[in-house]
Amino acid sequence: MPRKELLIEHLKELIAIVEHSDSDRDALRKICSEGLLYPFWNKEFEYRLRRLERKVDALLERPTASCRMASEEGSNIMQLMTGVGDAARCEAIEHMSRGFSGAKQLVICDPYFLLSNSKASTEGYLACVKDVIPKTVEAIELFVKPRKRDVKVAEGFTKLCQDRGIRLTCRKTEELHDRVWIVDYTRAFVVGASFNGLGNKYTFILELPEEDRRNFIKQVGLLRERTARSKSA
Repeated sequence: MPRKELLIEHLKELIAIVEHSDSDRDALRKICSEGLLYPFWNKEFEYRLRRLERKVDALLERPTASCRMASEEGSNIMQLMTGVGDAARCEAIEHMSRGFSGAKQLVICDPYFLLSNSKASTEGYLACVKDVIPKTVEAIELFVKPRKRDVKVAEGFTKLCQDRGIRLTCRKTEELHDRVWIVDYTRAFVVGASFNGLGNKYTFILELPEEDRRNFIKQVGLLRERTARSKSA
């Protein structure tokens, strides 16, 4: 039998084993280790399997445009996966601004909110803060980490609130880690990065389901009872 036809016959046998048996690995290895397929087993087959494995790993790690949260409210959840760079940062800020539209009260839980972005000027950072807070906001409660404060950012944020007539309450705590923005106590958004880090890494912005929102607000209320407050950032 010509070499080409023999190779085809071996391949047909191989396909038949793969299609009809999940456990006959000995037969599969025998087909691949004898005759014309022998050179392919240790080299070509294993090489291709490694390539396939790398492709699968890459697909599993590849960021997607959005993530559907497992809840009954999934179809109504505001969600975004931010990219990297200035354009991605602007997109994230616009996305958040739309989610906060019409808000009267904001509770901002972000340990590093008062630190400017190292890739932008203080003025640029404050401009982003100004853009994300709707002009309808009347009160802001800010939870930040102690001693994580850029004086110019803190002063600029305080002035922004004063200029807009916003009642500002600032609380310092070590007990909050996740970045969550609560809007009028009816909606809450978890942000994977601090506001100053948007655009630096891939991260999600997701609206919390109702039960998670209620539980988080409850914990914030308990935290409020045991932290001192200030009228400036």
